Amino acid sequence: MYLDNAFGKGNYTFFLTADHGVAHIPGFLQENKLPGGTFEDGDITKELNTVIDEKYAIKMAVKTVMNYQVYLNDEAIEKSGVSSEKVKELIITELKKKDFIINAIELQKLNDAAIPQPQKVMMANSYNPKRSGDIQFTSKPGYFDGVKKGTTHGLWNPYDAHIPCLFYGWGVKPGKTYRETYMTDIAATLAAMLKIQMPNGCVGKVITECIK
Repeated sequence: MYLDNAFGKGNYTFFLTADHGVAHIPGFLQENKLPGGTFEDGDITKELNTVIDEKYAIKMAVKTVMNYQVYLNDEAIEKSGVSSEKVKELIITELKKKDFIINAIELQKLNDAAIPQPQKVMMANSYNPKRSGDIQFTSKPGYFDGVKKGTTHGLWNPYDAHIPCLFYGWGVKPGKTYRETYMTDIAATLAAMLKIQMPNGCVGKVITECIK
């Protein structure tokens, strides 16, 4: 092995993971008569803007739809005199009408949303008030924004959120764990192996099963 030859066996610690899994390819699912499909963010943006314009006479109230989130044009909505809450309510109602969407919620009211706790935790952990959208929606399993012949990522489902995590070499105890661990646990685990303080932004926990 290259690392053994370059550094010497037992003189290094190696870990391997990934930033995401992959969504099942909708074309393959459909060929095998399984639920699945794709949608276009641009189409949703156009449809929402049409509905909002017809009801409240606001042009381009939705800036964009991206990463399963709706970004509002706050300036246009404020100039219209219509409350943003009414616009958000209309958007959520329209999104829920779509067959491939399970739910839609206002991100700033995430704590009050009636959604499964795993989804709520994921959404809360990824929320950034300066970068995130105003409304989050979840699609049915097997559905995503993209093309039928390819795949994507960014879904909460296990097939996309479950990633590998492998430790090898110095300080690593042979074995495996079926306990749920996270990418953020890597830094905490390496710090524990080296007996040093965790990084100041670390939010992970030590994977004790892999430490000798």
